[in-house]
Amino acid sequence: MDDAEVLHELNGRFNGAGCTTLDLVRASLETNTQETVFLIECGDTPAGFCCVQVFKSMCYNRYYAEITEFFIDEEYRRQGVGTELLKKAEEHFSQASLAGFQLFTGDDNWSAQAFYEHLGYKRMGEIMYRKRERS
Repeated sequence: MDDAEVLHELNGRFNGAGCTTLDLVRASLETNTQETVFLIECGDTPAGFCCVQVFKSMCYNRYYAEITEFFIDEEYRRQGVGTELLKKAEEHFSQASLAGFQLFTGDDNWSAQAFYEHLGYKRMGEIMYRKRERS
């Protein structure tokens, strides 16, 4: 199984089946230069993934990395797998002179919040709004 197939399968567990297609995952991995995708395995078994996008606004003098997706399969949680994956992503960008990393998680996702805070992330008072375009 190639990375696209693995990521498509893991993403289905994370975001729900049918939220994307294997072809779209494959195309994104091949052409999306804004996003870096990290995959972690336990032995030979895919255990999770992390997607990071780096961006810069004219409002700031440095780039930020945003963790847009982070998923560890249920059976691999609380074993250090998530910590290893997040540190791998942070290390990848360590020479990029970033202002920092940011991410969003669910307001009621207490376990994720505790995980991120344990790794040094601080909760900010921001609220995310989203408007989806109708297709």
